[in-house]
Amino acid sequence: MFRWVKSRVFFLVVVLLVAAFMTWKGAYTWRVPFVFPWWGYGAVALPLLAALGMWLARCLHKPVLPTTGSLWVVLLLSFAVDSVCNLYAYSVPWQLHLSVLMTMGCMLLLWAVLRSGAIAFWVLFLVLEMMQICSFQQYGARINSLVVAETIEASWEEALAYMTPINLGTLALSFVLAVLFCWALCRIFRRQHSLTLFNAACLFGGASLALGLLVPPNKQKQDFYWPAAEVPLLYSAASEALTINEATINQVEGLPSPAEQPSKLHTLRGGEGVVLLVHVGESIRADRMSLNGYERDTTPWLRSQKNLVNFPDCISAACDTCQAEIAILTDARRDIYEKRPEMLPQTGSVLELFTANGFDMYSFFGRRCAQKLKYDRVVLMLTRKSRQKFNAPGSPWTAVPQMQEVLQKVPAQQNLLFFVNNEGSHTPFEHYDRQNTPFAPAAVHFQNPSAQAQEVNNAYDSTIHYTDEFFRRVTEVVGPRPFVYLYVSDHGEYLGHDGMWGRAALGEQHISYHATGGCRVGMFVLYNDAFAALHPHFAASLQQLREHSGLTVAHEHFFHTLLGLFKLETPHYNPTLDLTSPQVQPYSGLKP
Repeated sequence: MFRWVKSRVFFLVVVLLVAAFMTWKGAYTWRVPFVFPWWGYGAVALPLLAALGMWLARCLHKPVLPTTGSLWVVLLLSFAVDSVCNLYAYSVPWQLHLSVLMTMGCMLLLWAVLRSGAIAFWVLFLVLEMMQICSFQQYGARINSLVVAETIEASWEEALAYMTPINLGTLALSFVLAVLFCWALCRIFRRQHSLTLFNAACLFGGASLALGLLVPPNKQKQDFYWPAAEVPLLYSAASEALTINEATINQVEGLPSPAEQPSKLHTLRGGEGVVLLVHVGESIRADRMSLNGYERDTTPWLRSQKNLVNFPDCISAACDTCQAEIAILTDARRDIYEKRPEMLPQTGSVLELFTANGFDMYSFFGRRCAQKLKYDRVVLMLTRKSRQKFNAPGSPWTAVPQMQEVLQKVPAQQNLLFFVNNEGSHTPFEHYDRQNTPFAPAAVHFQNPSAQAQEVNNAYDSTIHYTDEFFRRVTEVVGPRPFVYLYVSDHGEYLGHDGMWGRAALGEQHISYHATGGCRVGMFVLYNDAFAALHPHFAASLQQLREHSGLTVAHEHFFHTLLGLFKLETPHYNPTLDLTSPQVQPYSGLKP
C-alpha cells in the first residue's frame, strides 16, 4: 500500500482529481454554451507530445517521468511561487490550481530546454513579479507599457522617490527568494534527463489548459495560466513602450516646419520690446488651484491679478509629457494614440512661426532636459529655434535670474519669446520652500502613499503654491516690458483618486486617463496693461478670451489661440480652435 502511495500514478491521480474538482466547484454555475478557445489546441497538443516523449523515453531506456519525490517537491515549490509572486493568484481563488499546474509545467520545461541556464530567467522573472505585487499594493500599478515608458523617461530625482526602505528591502528579499528557488530547482533537476522533464512539463501544462476548458468562457482569463501568460505580457509591455517612444520621436522629427509656409504678423512691426511667455507646466491639476475653487489657497498671487483670464475646464491630451507637448505646440487635435489622421499633427512647433516673424526665442528647462531620453529629444526638437537653452540645476526659481540675464543683454526693443518647461508639481513633489512650507507636514517620498495621503497631498499642494510664486517672480522681472503669459499644464497627477498614486498605470483599474480628474489641468493667460494697449487687436482678443473662459477647452486650442492672439496669418490657422475668435468651438473629446 505504501509503495503504491509513493508511485507517480498516485501523484498524478490525486493532483488531477483535486484540480478537476476545484475547477468544477468554481464553475458549477456554468450556464453558457461550450466554446473551444484558442488554448484548447494546447490542451490537445501537449498531452500528445507527452505521450510521444514517453514512448521515446521507453525506447531510449530513460525514465518516463521524474521520481515521485521530485514531483511532490515541484508541486510544493509551484504553490509557494504562486502564493508569493503571482499577482492574480487570489483574485479568483478557485482557479489557483490552474496557475500552479502551469507553473509546474514551465519549471520543468525551462530546465529541460535550458538546464542551468533557466536560473537566469527565473531570477529576473520572479524579482519583477514580486516588485509588481509591491507596486500594485502601494500605487495601484502593474507592469504595462505605460509603466515601462514612464520608467525609461524617469529622472533620477523621480526614481529616488520610489527607492524607499521598504521598496529596496522588497527588492533585496525578492532577489534572495529567487536565488533560493533556483537553488532548489538545481538540487531537484540536475540529475534528471531532459526528456524526462519534458514529458512531465507537457503533461502538467496540458492538464492546466485542459482543465481550463471547464471554465465558462465569460469567466476565462489568461491570467489563470501564469507564468506562461505573464511572459508575453511583460515582453509586450516593453516592446510597446519602446515602439511608442520611437514613434513619438520619429513623428516629431518628420513634421515640416510651419514657417516653411508664408506667414505674416499683423500686430507688431518690430521694436516694441514685447515678451511672449509660453509656459508648459508640469503636473498641475485644475481642481487643486484655489483659482478654480479649491479650498486651500494654493494660488494666492494669481487670484489677485486683474489682468488674468483663467480657463478652469481645460482637458489635457495625454498623461505623458511628450504627447502633451506635441498636442500643445503643434496643430495636433489629440495625442499620438489617436489613430484618426485628422487628429494627428500636420506641422511642427508654433514657436517657429514667431521666430520667423521677428521674435528671439530663449528656452528655460528643468533638470530633466539634461538627459538624453524621449522627453529631452522631443522638447528640444520643438524648441530647436531657440537662441539659447537654459537648465535650472536646482530650484525652478533658478530660471528667474536666467531670464533677467537675457533681458539685460538683449536690446530693450527686441521682441522676445520665452519658452518655459520646468519640473513644477511633477513627482516627487519636492519643489517648494522648505523654510516656509505652506501646507505641513509634507512628505516627498512614496512609501505607502495611501497611508500618508495627507502628507503627500500637502507636498503636492505646496508645489502649486511654489509655482504661484514662480509666476509672480517671472512677471516682476519681465513686467517693465509689454508681456503676455500663456500657461497650460501638460497633465495632472494621481493623488489617491481612483485608487492610483503618482505615475500609476491605468490599465489595471480599466480606467482611461480621460475618465480621471488628472486630465483636467491648469490653464490661464496673464498680461499687463502695456501689452493690451500696444494694438487694438490685442485688447479685442483679450476680451474674446474672457468671454470664452467658461468653455471646455483643451491642449488643441493652444496652437491656434497663440496665432489668433497676435493675428499671425498662416495657412495652418484654424479659427474654430482659436479662443480669441468668435468662431471658436469647445473641446468635444473625451473628458471626466
